[in-house]
Amino acid sequence: MFVAIGIRPSPLFRDSGLPTGKDGGLLVNDCLQCVDHPELFGGGDCISLAGSPLARVGVYAVRQNRPLLRNLSAFLEGRPLQRFDPGGDYLLILNLGDRRGLFRRNNFVWSGRLAFLLKEYLDLGFMRKYQVSGELRDLREE
Repeated sequence: MFVAIGIRPSPLFRDSGLPTGKDGGLLVNDCLQCVDHPELFGGGDCISLAGSPLARVGVYAVRQNRPLLRNLSAFLEGRPLQRFDPGGDYLLILNLGDRRGLFRRNNFVWSGRLAFLLKEYLDLGFMRKYQVSGELRDLREE
């Protein structure tokens, strides 16, 4: 048995008076700009995408990375912004503890040790790809 309660954005946005979605995330347009303050941008689990709510899973934060960087640069340089496309379905593997995982892709779901090992393999590969200062090496030596 496991309980999943979900991720909620910090109350910071709601408390500041900035526009938020129903879940409290900073309300952004499809260019990841705050709907009322175009000089503010946001991404990841702290935003609510106007008109197209997204599940709070890390894949969207990863997918927002490049469009967010492009749009920040474009905004500062006075160039047109590009729309963020959330893409299609995604692979979801949850760590259930005790070296077991829960795998979901489209309508296919399974759990067990193999799901955990696949998650570990994918996560470590992702971390290796973006590591810059040796953190992963330090973790492996412990």
